[in-house]
Amino acid sequence: MDLQINRWRFRFICLFAAISFSTLYFYACEDVGVEANFFKGTVKGELRIDSVVPESTDEIRVALSPDFPPSDFKELQISEVLSVNKDTSLHSQIIPFEMQLPYGKYDATVVIWKEKARSWSLTDIVGLHGNLERFELKGIELNEAHPTEEGVSMAVDLSRVNRTSTVSGTIDFIGDWPANTFVTALIMLRDFNDLNGIPPVLVFIPTDSEQFTFATGISPATYTIIAVVWLPLGDFDLTKLRFLGVYENPAEPGEAGQIVVQDSVRISNINITADFTNVK
Repeated sequence: MDLQINRWRFRFICLFAAISFSTLYFYACEDVGVEANFFKGTVKGELRIDSVVPESTDEIRVALSPDFPPSDFKELQISEVLSVNKDTSLHSQIIPFEMQLPYGKYDATVVIWKEKARSWSLTDIVGLHGNLERFELKGIELNEAHPTEEGVSMAVDLSRVNRTSTVSGTIDFIGDWPANTFVTALIMLRDFNDLNGIPPVLVFIPTDSEQFTFATGISPATYTIIAVVWLPLGDFDLTKLRFLGVYENPAEPGEAGQIVVQDSVRISNINITADFTNVK
């Protein structure tokens, strides 16, 4: 099942594959022995949250990266933990932030959310300087002539991490795993517009699995595309993206199935057969 997708729309799958088993570390100037006056630039702004903050929230921070996706976590400039109010009666709040960082160009300014008792993951980007819906990034440049960037206002969408329900199932693999496998992942999309940014559900599958059982948190919505995708090693080339298998409608085998996820429910038996037979 080959799909025509704009090249930039799916590049983030590669980023998250590379970091899927990594922990995000934060680097302060004292950690790397950098002089305090190295951080001459300043970014000021605010986060706009128009929903209740999930109880599962551990931390929310702002991160800037000279390149996106970053090649190394050491490239990231990370804010302190931002103070948010998790009062369930509060449906709107504005969180100011201010960061000191080195002069330079920063391709991306993003808001990263962390769940309690879990590691940081760049898949949990909940806001950015630009357009989150289309994942369009607006850059920032700091220098002697322009040492401060003010008015960086970012809308925060916590609905994507408000995973109050659970979906589970089994993926069975047919055929030999290609030696050039870069990433294999389960994705769940509300529609193909979700490929503009980070898929709402993205579960990485260990290479050489014969069978993979998953159980993952999911936000309430209707998911019309549930599939296993594969990309090879090498230069990123979207023409090599392969859909190995899709969840089929139990009532009509051979037809793509969908799931309707309500709040606080468990959905099971979302089973997929992933076929490597025609993958090279």
